[in-house]
Amino acid sequence: MPESPRFENGWFVVPWQVIFRDIDAFGHVNNAVYLTYFEWARAQLWFALTGAAGVPSDIGFIVARAEIDFKLQIGMEPIDICVRIGAIRNTSFDTLYEIRKRSSGQVAATGMVVVVLFDWKAQTKVPVSGALRQKVRALQQET
Repeated sequence: MPESPRFENGWFVVPWQVIFRDIDAFGHVNNAVYLTYFEWARAQLWFALTGAAGVPSDIGFIVARAEIDFKLQIGMEPIDICVRIGAIRNTSFDTLYEIRKRSSGQVAATGMVVVVLFDWKAQTKVPVSGALRQKVRALQQET
């Protein structure tokens, strides 16, 4: 049975087993797949923060910017996709990432994705609520 996501040391840790589809002709995870890993962890964090049911229509943000720094190759192995919220602004916040090899704990990649809270029906950005800010601080063990 797969491990469940959990909060640990201020990070939301999403266990993942790299699958064959993620591997390119060079035998390691293709660079574009890292954004998919970030997306999966970000959605899981959002569901944990908001109590949403876990369906796509519950995602209340859009991606504005993404960056990745690659440090180590990842093969077909277990990894932890770690995400936390960084700077929170009026209508957006940074999601910060570490992808760690489970066997050694080594950080294979780091990244940041800026998301803008978004109302899909009104097609407009919305402010970050005080309640969401408080929940982030509490779950990430911030003061």
